[in-house]
Amino acid sequence: MKKLSVLFTLALLFLAGCAIPAGDTVCLNGKDSYQVTLLGDIHYDGPQYHAKPLTERAAKLHYTQWKGTSQQVLSAAAKQSKEETAFVVQLGDLINGDCDNAKLQGTALTDAFTMLKGFFKDKKLFVIRGNHDHRGKSDAVAAPARYLVPLLNKELGRNVMSEYLNYAIRYGRDLYIFYDYLSPDAGVFTRRAIAQNSDARHIFFLTHLPMFPCSIGNPGWVVPQFRELIPLLAKHNAVVICAHTHSMNYIIYKCGSEKLQQITVTSMGREWKQTPPEKVRCSSFDEWKKSIRPIYFSNPKYRSSIENLKYFKNEDFLTYRVGHLAPSGFMKIEVANGKVVAHIFSDDNGKPANSIVLKSK
Repeated sequence: MKKLSVLFTLALLFLAGCAIPAGDTVCLNGKDSYQVTLLGDIHYDGPQYHAKPLTERAAKLHYTQWKGTSQQVLSAAAKQSKEETAFVVQLGDLINGDCDNAKLQGTALTDAFTMLKGFFKDKKLFVIRGNHDHRGKSDAVAAPARYLVPLLNKELGRNVMSEYLNYAIRYGRDLYIFYDYLSPDAGVFTRRAIAQNSDARHIFFLTHLPMFPCSIGNPGWVVPQFRELIPLLAKHNAVVICAHTHSMNYIIYKCGSEKLQQITVTSMGREWKQTPPEKVRCSSFDEWKKSIRPIYFSNPKYRSSIENLKYFKNEDFLTYRVGHLAPSGFMKIEVANGKVVAHIFSDDNGKPANSIVLKSK
């Protein structure tokens, strides 16, 4: 009788679309068809997070968007995150940072997280560490571990992280890997998550820094373990979703007989113009490299990131749409009918500015 009870419990878990959690992976009951809302950099900020006032120019740049345009982006995203939306992801640079200490930086992180929860009241909210989230004075670098980790553990329903923000979610048959670029063990964590979920239907690799270089500033700044992760993720037909570049980009990279796709999201209020997508700035890796300002090659500060560019060959990029698929906005991943589609929104009319089929039968 006891054996039958155990079998019945296992059957219920399977029917709910959720396997038993594997190792570090947190399992959420999920449907076969669903959507995920993704936000890029939002750089939340305010004078209350800075003991020393910002210059007039910096204050205008970082505070003005929070008097209207940033709320417009978030309101539009919330309006289109209905029942079919499984959860919401913010892809790093939740705050602008540069606070005077960990307490102020942590207060900014907490307030930004709470503010986002207010827009997406009935949804789970997951975030990734961005460079601005730990960039600050004194001990501000410690803020994400002290303030974001407890908030994320609460969303996950388990204490799965402490110092670094590496975690994985199994939503039904699909795996979402959240990558902390500061963690020395992030590559190991990624390999373990994939191995523990070898039956995953789709794998989404969520990171702040891009896997493939496409940034307007510091051009070769990519995830530290990109050499090992690219072939691993390509082998499993994963999709890389990132932020950081302040532009909506789409790249397909050939890795042997496999391909790896990367799509980039930005949600900056000051770039929210509610205008049609502009012409793509660069359509090949070589064209993009030619657009890099000479200072990046001559300034020692950028030496390591420029060295990264030597790894990539133009002929390995099958698609290199670097520019503005939308000026700024948000993205919805739709998993349905054997397809994975990225819908990119640049205004609040409910119609995507771009839709890209990432996977199909």
